[in-house]
Amino acid sequence: MATDDEYPVPGVDQTHAELEAHEKGPAGYGMVWVECVLTGDLLSAWALLDDPFRLALAQQWIHANREDADVARFDRDDLAHDLSSPQCVQHPLWPRVHDAVLAELRRDLAGWDAVRLGFLSRPRPVSPGYEVVVLGQGTEVKVIDHSRPMVAYPMLMHLTERGWLIARAGADTAPVPGWPPTFPPGRIITRVDS
Repeated sequence: MATDDEYPVPGVDQTHAELEAHEKGPAGYGMVWVECVLTGDLLSAWALLDDPFRLALAQQWIHANREDADVARFDRDDLAHDLSSPQCVQHPLWPRVHDAVLAELRRDLAGWDAVRLGFLSRPRPVSPGYEVVVLGQGTEVKVIDHSRPMVAYPMLMHLTERGWLIARAGADTAPVPGWPPTFPPGRIITRVDS
């Protein structure tokens, strides 16, 4: 059992080693992703997304714009594959996808401040290779005090051979690629009230 001096924040029953492992693992990657979105660096944020999530986001954009002549001239499966790849910047439609997806992600994070970003919970494994991270806004520490009402932002993380990737942002359930893709509601509430 850990001693009191191993707990860095009063009321948080995690040792420095546990907090460091979580912050250098899935929580840290989630925070980096949020910082990329908030600073408008979608290309870096795109690279931190798990392949099925990127594919579902590309399919969502294609489906929403399926009547557009520039979109309709492409085979939708090929277009989704091209736009969800790391080399998507080469595609002529990427600037439009970039602007639309970035605007949507930033809308979800409206009012968030990367400097005050922290994680709200211990690691929450949900299945082999998957873990839920819940982010929130703190003040001086990377672990948030649970005694205050706050907005929470859950993220489903996936441990891959490329490291931790975001399998879903804003929810703790994975999207299902398809025509149209589906984004099941999460099981974790996004507003924590006392």
